[in-house]
Amino acid sequence: MGELVNLLAGGPDGTSVEVSLELSDQVPTTLRMSVANSVWQEFQASNWFNCLIEARLSLEGGGFLICCQGARPDVFPSGMLQQMNLGRFAHRLKSGAPISEDDIVDIFAPADISEVASVENQRIAVFKFFKISK
Repeated sequence: MGELVNLLAGGPDGTSVEVSLELSDQVPTTLRMSVANSVWQEFQASNWFNCLIEARLSLEGGGFLICCQGARPDVFPSGMLQQMNLGRFAHRLKSGAPISEDDIVDIFAPADISEVASVENQRIAVFKFFKISK
């Protein structure tokens, strides 16, 4: 067993549920998620950020957004951060400011429901920040 992270996820009607994430310290990178003490779901990917995306998509299927830094629309890992520490950290993107080490956040640190977005809205915000067209 690896690290256990407890977060909240906000629902469409303003309710929240507890989400438990178990981060395996084994390779391949594996994230196990339990919502409201339900059965554990397992997600594997090349790094923690990609595991988190898969878990978020599963939650979004039920109308929930997980309340963590990695779900903010202004947070995204650089290629180097995705390789280091298995993608545990990402940059907070600030319009008009260069990306710096001061803007690195733990993607599993809590965030307020007002600060998070869907995977698709995060992708749109990141594309806009880097001026990438679809």
